[in-house]
Amino acid sequence: MISHLISLFVNVIASLFGKNKLSILTYHRVGSSGNAIAMNEALFEQQLLWIKRYFNPIDLTEGLALQKAGKLPPRSVAITIDDGYADSFNTIFPLLKKHQLTATFFISTAGLQEQYLWDELVAFTVINTPKRAISFNNKHYSLISIEERHHCMKSCLEEIKYCSVKKRNELIKTLLNETELTSLNNQFLTKEQVVILSDSGMGIGAHTHNHPILMSEIERDAQQEIQQSKSILEGILGKDVHYFAYPNGRYQQDFDDTHIAMVKEAGFSAAFSTDWGLLSHFNLDRFQIKRFTPWHETESRFVLSLALNYC
Repeated sequence: MISHLISLFVNVIASLFGKNKLSILTYHRVGSSGNAIAMNEALFEQQLLWIKRYFNPIDLTEGLALQKAGKLPPRSVAITIDDGYADSFNTIFPLLKKHQLTATFFISTAGLQEQYLWDELVAFTVINTPKRAISFNNKHYSLISIEERHHCMKSCLEEIKYCSVKKRNELIKTLLNETELTSLNNQFLTKEQVVILSDSGMGIGAHTHNHPILMSEIERDAQQEIQQSKSILEGILGKDVHYFAYPNGRYQQDFDDTHIAMVKEAGFSAAFSTDWGLLSHFNLDRFQIKRFTPWHETESRFVLSLALNYC
């Protein structure tokens, strides 16, 4: 009975507001990584089931083409995965195959070389250091309890996040010296896995090289970050990479019109933000397409919030 009512609501919203509109979901990590933006594996699979039950899951490339042509089916939803951590292949990919779904994976290519991104290294060192207190960037942190370690981790990440890559690396080096930990086990996709994802029908997009906040970089370095990720991925795949996702992804806070121009110049066909919303005008919005982050854990809240995204 409840499922019937939810379905009825979704259909009404779609018929009233959802004509030729594409909702694009943003996921990051799935599983027990300890990452603050990681989703429980069981919840991710449940959300895939809800998407199939109430909506029309569609490949991103097909969805963009149909939206541009004005022929997008109602209740269309595409799935994207940002960053490129190992759970993209080990956890997310098998679940997508199990439920006969596709997704586009936006990959920060420095991770392919170093096998982690900067935020994971920071989190690892703070959580696992044998020290019971550290000082970093003129702040002192107690690390006696796990709660204190999580507080320190979040604070250090925020201190570093909006720095340029050069300054970020300097701060991380200082933190590593303070924590006395300098290594991290492989946490990222491999080049071979990227090829398998692509050959299996998954989309591959660029997400810069080092995952910087583009507005924190000088223009030359920002442009290199955008172009380098595209070039590396195209070298791995042997084909063009058409899509780009802005790191952190909020317009006028993390990227602006200058970076949109860089993405166009690099030869991408479309680019994606993390500002909440959907795609309703491809030609107007295609270099700052809005996406939707699905955090709700109950069927009714997840489905209704996604349905209301069409309004």
